Parts: sequence; structure tokens; C-alpha cells
Amino acid sequence: MTAKIDLHLHTLASDGRLTPTQLVRLVGKHGLETISITDHDSTEGLAEAYEAAKDFPHLRIIPGIEMSADIPGDEVHSWDIFLIIMTSNFRPH
Repeated sequence: MTAKIDLHLHTLASDGRLTPTQLVRLVGKHGLETISITDHDSTEGLAEAYEAAKDFPHLRIIPGIEMSADIPGDEVHSWDIFLIIMTSNFRPH
């Protein structure tokens, strides 16, 4: 069995092109089962995404964030760190 998932999605809360609601509607209509919204340095869109997902009971949203870190003295001046945090008690604000 193959699952339809995308664990690296961005919204207008960072450099994406869609609002969280628009993104959830798009992936929901295309039958994705699990997504993670991983905006840059922000979880601002998660509450809106969870609300929009109520129309798509088959869709699971895993909260995430893509964090930037500047590391002094390193040859790479800026790193993007992809981080997914999964908790059983997560509640969007």
C-alpha cells in the first residue's frame, strides 16, 4: 500500500504562494493523506490549516517548522534545518 504524503510544505506565513486554507484545500482535493506545513521560522499558519482540514477527514497534518540558524565561524553562513515535531497532545493556538 502506498500513502500519499508531503512533509515539506510552505504557506504565505513564509515563502509559499497559498494561504494555509488554500493549501489544505488543494492537497485535500488531490487525495493526500498526511502533510506537514513547515514554514520558515514560523508556525503561524498551523491553526488556520487545522481549521481548514475539518473539511477533509482523511487528511492528517503533522506540525512542523523549518528553522534558520546562523553558525558563527562555520563556512556555511546560514543553514536551513528541517524539523518535524510529532506529539500526541499538540493543540494549535
